[in-house]
Amino acid sequence: MWFLSRSVIAIGMQIIAPLASLPPEDWAPLSFASGFLPKSGWELFSHWDGKWYVQIANLGYTYADDGPNYSVAFYPLFPLLMRGLTNLGMQVEVAGVLINSLAFLGALAVVYFWVEERYDTGAAKWTTAVLAWCPFSLFCTVIYTEGLFLFLTASALRAFERGEYIWAAFWGALTTATRGPGVALIPTFLLTAWMEKRPPLAYAAGFGSAIGFFSFILYCAINLGDPLAFIHIQKHWPQPTWWEIFKDLFSFSLSGATKVGMVLGGGFLLWYLRKRLSITIICFGFCSLALLVTSGALHSVERYAYGIVPLSIGVGLLLADRPRWGYGLMGLFGIYLLRFSVRFASWLWVA
Repeated sequence: MWFLSRSVIAIGMQIIAPLASLPPEDWAPLSFASGFLPKSGWELFSHWDGKWYVQIANLGYTYADDGPNYSVAFYPLFPLLMRGLTNLGMQVEVAGVLINSLAFLGALAVVYFWVEERYDTGAAKWTTAVLAWCPFSLFCTVIYTEGLFLFLTASALRAFERGEYIWAAFWGALTTATRGPGVALIPTFLLTAWMEKRPPLAYAAGFGSAIGFFSFILYCAINLGDPLAFIHIQKHWPQPTWWEIFKDLFSFSLSGATKVGMVLGGGFLLWYLRKRLSITIICFGFCSLALLVTSGALHSVERYAYGIVPLSIGVGLLLADRPRWGYGLMGLFGIYLLRFSVRFASWLWVA
């Protein structure tokens, strides 16, 4: 699943996108043309947010509260890992792709064995297929944090369910140092510990998960003079409102439908499967969705929703009961994964 889906991305970005490029006078007829002519190479993996991660890995953070063009909005673990590999002589773009892609492979393995333990092999296979072939899994190979985030959250949640609270705190702390939505682990562990009457160490796992988040706050306070710089910078970034998203939905916009479907549909899915899912999975799913709905960062809300592993587990359970739907859905996913790859390589917005 990992190799085949990553091959589709590589073909789309490194072969189809460069071959589909036309001279400037012919750009207009192309639905995916942006004025950028892609040429095969590692640089194609670093578009959009990837440029920021490359900059952080090379130069560190920059910040001033006077506009959007500063890198502090992006959490530190991923660029730190990139910096570590570049210090060993690896090209920075190669380091980013390698870390994200291998972390995604690890995420698929963790989720597979986790779901197999709780349910059966069929559910594990379909959950893996959903994660691997969903079009937004593109961001688990390009220089974004999706692959790393999925690996860390899945590892933290699985460890907590198994009562391995030290490991849950460890993976949780790394998660909150990777991306903002990782803080949903903190209320998840605390609520689950309270509802299931778990030992005090379970509460410690919740508080321990906050170490990554508060470490970034401490870094910003000491080095940038603003402990919440990574939050303040985002006020300069334009974001759609839910009203505008619903207007897009009723205008039959695929983007609007995807945003609404993944957030509201994800919430309904968790409720529908509430008797089959564990309290840990349900709490993390709803806490993550609540964070997305209220954060105001809606421009990429569908991509963030993909990073909520309980939603993929829920879809995997449904498809395990209805495999014919699954085959059709995976075919559709594959087509859109290829399309998204070509668009991303062509400097066109995907999510």
